[in-house]
Amino acid sequence: MNTNDPRFEIIRQSRDGNASSEELKQLEANLREDPDFREAYLRYINLDVALGTVAKAAPCPSLTALPHRTRWFTWRPLTAAAAGIVFGMFCTSMVFGFVVQRTAVKKMPLSVFDAGLEATKQILNDGLPSQAGQWGMDDAKVVPADGNVTPLAGQHMLRLEPIPREKDVKNHTSRAYQVLDLRSLPAAAMTGDAEVEVSASFCATDSEASSRYLIRAIALDEAPAQATKNFWSKVESDGVVSESQRFDTAPGSHGWQTFSMTLRLPPGSTTLVLIFGAVPPEVPSRPASVHYLDEVQVALLSSETPLP
Repeated sequence: MNTNDPRFEIIRQSRDGNASSEELKQLEANLREDPDFREAYLRYINLDVALGTVAKAAPCPSLTALPHRTRWFTWRPLTAAAAGIVFGMFCTSMVFGFVVQRTAVKKMPLSVFDAGLEATKQILNDGLPSQAGQWGMDDAKVVPADGNVTPLAGQHMLRLEPIPREKDVKNHTSRAYQVLDLRSLPAAAMTGDAEVEVSASFCATDSEASSRYLIRAIALDEAPAQATKNFWSKVESDGVVSESQRFDTAPGSHGWQTFSMTLRLPPGSTTLVLIFGAVPPEVPSRPASVHYLDEVQVALLSSETPLP
């Protein structure tokens, strides 16, 4: 099938992060109903990932700082999500065969403080915490089952309150923060190929409307106490590596939704700052919903000996 087929424009929009929820639904329908389109689609994304892998492996001795965002970081989660749809619908295992099977990946869980929000007696810091081992919030509290919403796991979850539009703040996204100290990780794992995978689960009280969530990770080469000083000005520096992903739920999506993203860690990273947010509606007349956060997980991904 020719990739000039108008339906491939949705794939390109999805790859660049510009596809609407309706376009993504149409893409899923096309994959489900047209075997020829599905086969062409698999070839298309396999080639795109292969090119990204080659670009990632190319030596760059003069590179001193990783860019804030790259097409590889943005496209890979979308590719994985789309491939997951295809795997689940058609029970095939041929996608990415020659790409991902060349290198084994070691996954090491990282310790996140109170990842399941079960420590009800903890002090919730106002804004970004100054050290590891704490949660920071804009406006949130740990709660048990709340109305029709029950925790995803355990007995508690974090309730993210909407920030009133009339409040004079720069950003009305309701956020939670965590600071991780990476200095205890083995040096062998902190190579130039190491990545962190961050996942979190969200739930909204108003499931009939679309919700938008944010996961952001920022790597710094200072100890946590120093890294969090003047933090927001440092985030704008070219020497700080960060990655953020926004995730939209379709109207009518009930219950908990789990999202994940990855960040490539530069050698020498000692602090990782994580931000989880619920973005207010773009339409000012629509009231903001209460959102919940639970089951935050972080893992270090590093390459092992290449497979034959």
